[in-house]
Amino acid sequence: MIDHILGKPSPSWKRIQVFLVSISWFCYLIKVDRRGPAFFRTLNDRLLKFSPFQLIAGTLAMIYMLKNVDRMVGFGAPEPLARLYSRNYYRATWIITALDAGFWTAMTIRPKFLRDIMSLVFTIYYLIFADQADEKARRVRSVVTVEHIRVGWEKTLNPCLHALIKLSLPRLTINKRILIPRPQKNPHGTKPVIGHLYYSGSKESFENCDNLIINYPGGGFVSMSPPCHDYLPRWAAKTESPIISIDYGKAPEYPYPYALEECFDVYQSIVESNGEVIGMAGWKDKAANERKQIKIALVGDSAGGNLVASVMYKILESPTPLPHPTGLILIYPCLDFNITCWMPPSQLSAIRAESTTSIPGVLESKDHLSHKSPLSVVPDVKRKRWRKSFSRSIEDERTIEERVQVIEGHSVTEHRSDNSPRPVIGTRLAMTSRMSFFNDRIVNPDLMRAMAILYIGPNNYPDFASDYLLSPIIGPDELLAQFPKTYLMCGEKDPFVDDTVVFAGRIREAKRKKKQMNKGKFGEGLRMRGLNEPDKSNDSENNWVEVKIIQGISHAFLQMYHLLPESKGAIGASALWLLECFRDLPETNNIPTSNAIVINEDEGLVFGSHHSNTTKSTQNTQNGTNISSQISDNVESPSTKLNHVSNSISNASNETIQKQPADTPKIHVSASQVTLSPGHERERVLWEQQNILHEHEIMKRRREGLVRNLAD
Repeated sequence: MIDHILGKPSPSWKRIQVFLVSISWFCYLIKVDRRGPAFFRTLNDRLLKFSPFQLIAGTLAMIYMLKNVDRMVGFGAPEPLARLYSRNYYRATWIITALDAGFWTAMTIRPKFLRDIMSLVFTIYYLIFADQADEKARRVRSVVTVEHIRVGWEKTLNPCLHALIKLSLPRLTINKRILIPRPQKNPHGTKPVIGHLYYSGSKESFENCDNLIINYPGGGFVSMSPPCHDYLPRWAAKTESPIISIDYGKAPEYPYPYALEECFDVYQSIVESNGEVIGMAGWKDKAANERKQIKIALVGDSAGGNLVASVMYKILESPTPLPHPTGLILIYPCLDFNITCWMPPSQLSAIRAESTTSIPGVLESKDHLSHKSPLSVVPDVKRKRWRKSFSRSIEDERTIEERVQVIEGHSVTEHRSDNSPRPVIGTRLAMTSRMSFFNDRIVNPDLMRAMAILYIGPNNYPDFASDYLLSPIIGPDELLAQFPKTYLMCGEKDPFVDDTVVFAGRIREAKRKKKQMNKGKFGEGLRMRGLNEPDKSNDSENNWVEVKIIQGISHAFLQMYHLLPESKGAIGASALWLLECFRDLPETNNIPTSNAIVINEDEGLVFGSHHSNTTKSTQNTQNGTNISSQISDNVESPSTKLNHVSNSISNASNETIQKQPADTPKIHVSASQVTLSPGHERERVLWEQQNILHEHEIMKRRREGLVRNLAD
């Protein structure tokens, strides 16, 4: 209190206050009657019948009750994040936060073996006292250092934790660390790049394998080498394709663009040698290039997703023509370094284009003023009434009937029949997901600010408005139009979810513009095929970009394999997409084409053949909410739509999968002999049915969560 009276809070004034209070009590205890005042003397006589143990235990119990009296009488404030995440994710973040707090508490202990042991001891303490773990994490992240980031994010390297995790990892034939030489005449230097190779097949099959996955692991550009990512061995086992994970230089020792140059040089060395630099067969005859060029997929999560997109830009701009990757996977990528609170009009228009015109979608997340509080990020609590108001029902219907049209970049409202227009989301300021979910339990603004400063370095001042190698989300359309098939996955509550949605929309819009321009050229796009033959060209919109938004979770879910059930499904779904990307057959599901599941950018999922014009309606009840969405094929819309798999999957999809004969031939993946069975597809569909959000659900849920607790 003294420091607040003086108006200068500091540790020295707090120390003086503690000494003054302690001395005052000691002086009082010396002068007062040893049995205390009259009231305490009477109370002391009554307490003599209790033992010392009972008195101590009872005193501690009373202190605990007094400390939580507000909760006992119902005056306690609600937990702000209790309704933000799913139960599974919140439970996983509780364990992650306790681990972080425990490791940060023990990080100064020497020697190392004692530090490793005490880190787990402190973790157990913080698991019991979760509030103290949250407070410890908040204090550390507010003034986070490089050492704090690396200690907290590389905790799986602890010998005890590493041994436990290793027990559940699949056994791999090849799991080693290698050095990858730089390309000849490389302007970036000759120092080799460190990589970790994972492969589950035999050594002979590795040399002649036709597929390769290049992984750029995440870690905020600051920490986490490939051994910290335990999903890599699982990907290697599921895909049976070799994975080379790059241990690129980390900031602040190696600031931007050192990591990008290393990642690009690795790709160039591998494609020019056809894999020989990592131990594969290479070219049988280097002069004639007799051996088939290996197919490469680029994969990255978080900071690695940024590097995947930037490396793709460098491949397209390379003065020496390089083969393009077969596909890209970006998982909760960080794609924009121009960290601002408000979304620029260009990004808002991209999100508007991703939402449907028939069902409210992405745009609804930006309606900050339609709820009780403009600061909340969880849904409003509706009071339960015996009878639902008729006016409330009409109001809910009006939110569905309203439309927002885009005319030359300006938003226009469709007026209701009573000629009283309601405010339009497009006329208001739109906040980015980085600010909407600023209380994220994994990546908060303090961490994002620290990682951005460290990665850019002290000697760089990039142009955030034009440097698309640093912020891939602002890449030019002519380069985005040349991107290969792209697969993006992100959590619904992730601060980077807007980056994912906008980047997907920009790729799709750039490719659509290029396709429309090519239609004007004589003979472009013409191809002879049978009447009932499906379109197998890779130029179909279904093959451009695919986005999965997992409901109720946030960042780093791939690192929570043992804590989060959704993580297992995410790893399996992405591995299955890699199999489909690598296989030589047309890019369709292993279900017969006549009954295939077709992903449609315009209206979500379509069941039936490519040429059906039927419209199906699917309904699913989850958490007491009925979700009804129109699903149609060959519906052309002037705006692009997000390619999400619907959270409400029709029973027709399950029937289609179940009708497959048990002896359906498996599809082999080139030399690696990877099989793609109907069980894999059924497992992915069931996982998507439970976790993946449809486009009209994504931002409706966020819109309902933007304003809440202040009025509770």
